[in-house]
Amino acid sequence: MTTTSPDRLDRIESLLSNLGEDMKTVKEDLSTVKEDISELKEQTTKTNEKVETYQKASQQVVNLAFGMIVTAALAVILPVVTNR
Repeated sequence: MTTTSPDRLDRIESLLSNLGEDMKTVKEDLSTVKEDISELKEQTTKTNEKVETYQKASQQVVNLAFGMIVTAALAVILPVVTNR
């Protein structure tokens, strides 16, 4: 039994050493993922701001177009109604 105990302890030590290295790798990967997520959050915020700006601008263009259509319609209709 004493001859197998050191072998068994060596295997356990080897496994624990491998687990420790694997944990370091996992921590490094997790750190990288955290950094990537932070960058993505910043990019998402910037993209949302851009989309909001484009939506407001497009709404203003639509309002301008409707205003021009109404003005043109009135420019045609009013002279006919007032006989001028």
